[in-house]
Amino acid sequence: MKRILLLLGCVACLGLTSCKVFRPTVMFQTNKDFKFSEFEESPRVTVLQPFDQLEVIMSTNNGYLLLETEGNEGQRVARQRNDDLITYMIRQDSIVKIPTVGEIKLGGMQKDSAERLLEQELAKYYQAPFVKITVTNRNVILFYDEGTVGKKISIPEGGLSLLEAIADAGGLTESSKSYKIKLIRGNNKNPNVYNFNIRNLEGFKKANFMLEANDIIYVDSRPRYAAKFIKQIEPYLTMITCATTVYAIFNTQSK
Repeated sequence: MKRILLLLGCVACLGLTSCKVFRPTVMFQTNKDFKFSEFEESPRVTVLQPFDQLEVIMSTNNGYLLLETEGNEGQRVARQRNDDLITYMIRQDSIVKIPTVGEIKLGGMQKDSAERLLEQELAKYYQAPFVKITVTNRNVILFYDEGTVGKKISIPEGGLSLLEAIADAGGLTESSKSYKIKLIRGNNKNPNVYNFNIRNLEGFKKANFMLEANDIIYVDSRPRYAAKFIKQIEPYLTMITCATTVYAIFNTQSK
């Protein structure tokens, strides 16, 4: 009877303390009545934003010199160009300062449109200018396994969808909830929070959601209370076992 009461007491303690004791790393929890942001399909285009760092390659004659890689001299020039590349950051007011062009507003523009705009400005000084922009500091952060695992994933030139980010992180784990994936975007004080359910095909249609720089993806996980409870009490069970063994040895020797 005492053993049964002790077991029931352990179960009760488990139920009362599970959230804080057994899941201390859980992040971004929401209330049951929390209203998630409405899904909006996003195109696979790169829109320049404030604080983007731009690597800008500028050349004349439609970029002909960039293709000069024949011979040692051409390879030396190409290497020198790569070594001399400078990044330019878009300010909070969407303005970026670029040599020859000066201050110009690129924030909010699609990358292709920004390249054409710079080519138009450079055409005032150079013949048939060529411009190639690369954003170098765009990343998203993905957390799973109750926040114990996190990965920073770079957004490539062609953009990155939610499913591609999960694949780059190695896919979901055995404890991941495919029907409860949060995506947090925007200012920390008032972010947009989306919830994705890729367990069914209807949710899969929304999973092509294109990610933006600094997006946070959080994959909820099953709690696994039993395994964690055993792990928590394992040191105490070891101590009890050792004490029992020592007691048995001394008790045997005393007889």
